Amino acid sequence: MRVSGKGLPLACLLVLFYSPVSDAWTSMLPSSIQALKGSCVVIPCSFTFPGSRDSWGGKFSVAWYQYRSRGYPEIYNSKSQGSILSEYQGRTEVLGDLEMGNCTLSINPVRSEDAMSYYVWINPDSVKHRFYDVTVRVDVADTPSQLEMSDPGLLTEGDRTLITCSTLHTCPLAPPTLTWNFVGGKAATVQERLAGGSWRTESGLSYVPSHKDHGKYLQCTATFPNQQQSSNGIYLQVKYSPKNAVVAVVGNPNLKEGDSVTLRCSSQSNPPAVSYRWFFGPRKAPLRAAGVGPEVTLADVRRDSGPYHCVAENDVGMGEDSPPTYLNVEYKPVILPQGNCTLSRTGEIVTCYCIAEGNPLPEIEWRLPNRTVPGEFNSSELQAASVSWGQAIIGILTGPTSSLTNVSCTATNQHGPSQITLPTIQAGDTTLLLMASGGAVGGLLFFSLLGTVIYKVTKSRKKGQKKEEDEEQEDPTLYVTDENGEQKTSLKVEKPSRSKKKEEQFNMYSKSKGGGSPAADNDLSTKAYESMAVAEDYENVSAGELTGLYGNLGNWQPASGTDQIYSNV
Repeated sequence: MRVSGKGLPLACLLVLFYSPVSDAWTSMLPSSIQALKGSCVVIPCSFTFPGSRDSWGGKFSVAWYQYRSRGYPEIYNSKSQGSILSEYQGRTEVLGDLEMGNCTLSINPVRSEDAMSYYVWINPDSVKHRFYDVTVRVDVADTPSQLEMSDPGLLTEGDRTLITCSTLHTCPLAPPTLTWNFVGGKAATVQERLAGGSWRTESGLSYVPSHKDHGKYLQCTATFPNQQQSSNGIYLQVKYSPKNAVVAVVGNPNLKEGDSVTLRCSSQSNPPAVSYRWFFGPRKAPLRAAGVGPEVTLADVRRDSGPYHCVAENDVGMGEDSPPTYLNVEYKPVILPQGNCTLSRTGEIVTCYCIAEGNPLPEIEWRLPNRTVPGEFNSSELQAASVSWGQAIIGILTGPTSSLTNVSCTATNQHGPSQITLPTIQAGDTTLLLMASGGAVGGLLFFSLLGTVIYKVTKSRKKGQKKEEDEEQEDPTLYVTDENGEQKTSLKVEKPSRSKKKEEQFNMYSKSKGGGSPAADNDLSTKAYESMAVAEDYENVSAGELTGLYGNLGNWQPASGTDQIYSNV
């Protein structure tokens, strides 16, 4: 008989197996029963009587006795509580309906000294039947019985399963509570009555296994009324398709163009993966020469090789694509053809631009007929600055025409230098800008980087000009000597306003406001530069902030080709 839930209706305990009417008095008890110290024990008991019920007059009475060779020590009496042994008072109770032939006894809580034999007597005052011939032996245990768990065997991810946990006891009034150390499943508990006064409490855990459960210890714990606990568990074995695939470089990850490299695909799966698929490029084209093994060797890698992906498969199924893996292919600097030297409208100032890419990031150097200028330089005559992004670097050099003739740009990294002589163009030639802005984002990025470099150069030039002005400025107060030889202070000479000085100050990036103005005579810019406005607009924007406007672009690796830096951003 199985009863759901923790609480047991009293009726379930009082079901009789026999008719109380028979030819003679009989009592039925289990020969022995196991009790847990500190818990309760319910001893099933039934009896029969001869003749009809009416022949026995009033209600039945019952007494329970310890089985002793001498005397009749009572542990329960339905008529008088005063006659029972003091150590049993308040601990014994008959749960059954005597009128239905049920004399079931409860002892609660059980003590160690309760371990002995007992017997029942119906109507002890009048019935002379030898009830002591049928006894029950109560054995008291200090610890609960061991839990039993079902073994689900090898589970499969995604397939629902049921795992059961059960324990035996003899206290249906307060059965043990079963709990699981698992979150995510559904557990249901049932009580089942067995023969001989034993009960089974069973909990079934229904859940859908995940690959994360593989190797975990699943534990079931029974807590008894005396707060003692008993536990048991199993290690879960879950089959699942490959997870967390990743492509890694075998050996030195730093490569040079033309090298060979071996890639390995690894994943987590149970059972292990048996085949692999390889893909490359942004569209994940199949890598046909890769085969189905976990490793693939690539020959003659280029700077634009990859990215590479892999997919692992086992007998459960196919896993997900690995994240893209980019190769760190180092190469000698490449100077892009967009660089040139631009003459101002007056022909007095030259501004040179140089754009290069390489891995590692190259450094720019300017070669003049009689000297070499580093990428970061500032003097009263020449100013140079550069800004990098990813594997690209943009440099700018400005100075008088007399100093900047036959300018070459050199880009160098550990794999060697590259050099190009820059062509000279007149202001107003938009070749550089049109080539640089091959893509919408590329053009915007180019102007941002270029604006940053221009700002750095302009700031250096302005500092030099301010220093010269401060050195040339004199005391505006004049002293004169009159005809009597006395010295007098003249009227103070008017000092030019800052705004006026600023208008007259040389600004090679100011917008032309009309013919003949100093700004127009010295303008190095064309209308294509007007969007950058005055260089002061960049004073509060660092190179890092400008590049930050376009997201995390630091991992970009431009492919070979002259327009990749602008069109593939």
